[in-house]
Amino acid sequence: MQTFSARTVHVMVISAFAALTLVGCSKKGADGSNGDSVAAHADTAASRPATGATPNTANAAPTAASLGADDIDRWQRGMDAELKAVQDAGTQLKNARNSTDSLNAVFAANETSTRAAGAKAAGIDEQRYQLIANTLATLAADMSPLEQEMDVSKMPASAVESMKHAREQSLASASAGLSPALIEAMRPRAAALRKQALTLAGERLKASGMTT
Repeated sequence: MQTFSARTVHVMVISAFAALTLVGCSKKGADGSNGDSVAAHADTAASRPATGATPNTANAAPTAASLGADDIDRWQRGMDAELKAVQDAGTQLKNARNSTDSLNAVFAANETSTRAAGAKAAGIDEQRYQLIANTLATLAADMSPLEQEMDVSKMPASAVESMKHAREQSLASASAGLSPALIEAMRPRAAALRKQALTLAGERLKASGMTT
């Protein structure tokens, strides 16, 4: 069985993303509209009535302000499902027989690949799930006790207070515009959710061969 170091796998991933980017740019250039199509589009737009028009909000992107307390459970279910997907990718990496198998396993463990599993478990679309995960992950980090993530017993009291104050400021900024009900529902669950999020992040690294 051919094995690869974490650095080798990392280089593979970067090379693959670079190739995809170049292909995307080339396709975009090849499909670019010419002057005639732009002019036709302008004429069509000009012919539309200016009155009675209303914006189409049916497909509007969700905003953090729309999140509620029930989204906390959705995020938790989503993380459970993502963790399972990441662990499956880790098993895939261990059983890889060649570089293609290894690369596929690394991609299967990243956040973009597991998002679909999280969204399905949460019962929502991927766009909303990503918004929930990003928003609540920040709140959980800012609300969790500093002692949960580091040993502050040997640190100067002034340094500890400074870090706690920084967290309070960060929380105030992250909470701006969010539902008060969401904020209050997060407080008693923040520490557990933060631990779950860190566990998921750690498993991603293991499944990608970055840690053991």
